Amino acid sequence: MNLTSPRRVLAPLVLLCLLALLGNANAQNWFGVRSGYPLGVTLHYGIANALSNGFDLRVSGRVTASGGSAHFGIGVDAMTTVAAEGPFTVYLGAGPAIEFGNGGAWLDIHALAGGEFRFVDFGLAPLGLFLEATLGGSFGLGNGSPARIPTFGAALGVNYHF
Repeated sequence: MNLTSPRRVLAPLVLLCLLALLGNANAQNWFGVRSGYPLGVTLHYGIANALSNGFDLRVSGRVTASGGSAHFGIGVDAMTTVAAEGPFTVYLGAGPAIEFGNGGAWLDIHALAGGEFRFVDFGLAPLGLFLEATLGGSFGLGNGSPARIPTFGAALGVNYHF
């Protein structure tokens, strides 16, 4: 059994995400884009209270540059708000991601902390600017790649809430 086959790994993850999206049609959703370290671009879609009351689900797709080659991946995060004051929100979360590139696959497990500023006072309530940091580990899946522990990340991005 080839565990690094993208179809075998992505199919169950995509199915889970579609079920979550369809089951929460009335939820507060958001779409966003972020970039940072490691160098790359990530698009994400989030659903408030998708996992339970107070726990959001965010699905992400990303492209990064690593070791002279491009990697692409998909991930999911469970997130919760820990503080909210006016237009500022602070959140924590964690989740897995799978990344492909350079002939291999890696499983990333990470925790995250972030803060978002919503432009409510400027009449742009749907827009939010956020800063996020991650800490985790990355493990090679069947390609002989060594684990990378710890891994760090930082991102600056924009969300559109609808």
